[in-house]
Amino acid sequence: MPGSLSFERPLAALLSGLALVCGGWALWPALSPSPRLPVVTHAALPAPLSADPAPVYATTPSIRPLISGQLNLNTASEEQLEALPSIGPALAARLIAARPYRSLADLDAVRGVGPVLLAKLTPLVRF
Repeated sequence: MPGSLSFERPLAALLSGLALVCGGWALWPALSPSPRLPVVTHAALPAPLSADPAPVYATTPSIRPLISGQLNLNTASEEQLEALPSIGPALAARLIAARPYRSLADLDAVRGVGPVLLAKLTPLVRF
């Protein structure tokens, strides 16, 4: 079929040309990279959120509260940990087992401590 050959050659040439153009587009960034400089912006930092101060309970000669001020998580007893909001015996034992604590991230890594409990404990604890 002589007619089909005359149709196939231009089509093959067109497809080959398109393949070369696509290859050129794909390789262009590698062959001629343009330097990208970092964009530096100066923005004021947001004001720090003020946390509510930890409550301080009055003491009497016969009554001494388990917690007064901020509780050090690295030295607190199990009873003192259980006095914190939403902490029971099992979580207090996990908190003692996960010592030492250096930041809120260490406290957040303990199983059972989530964002809600972390927000409750933030003004009550120190490291």
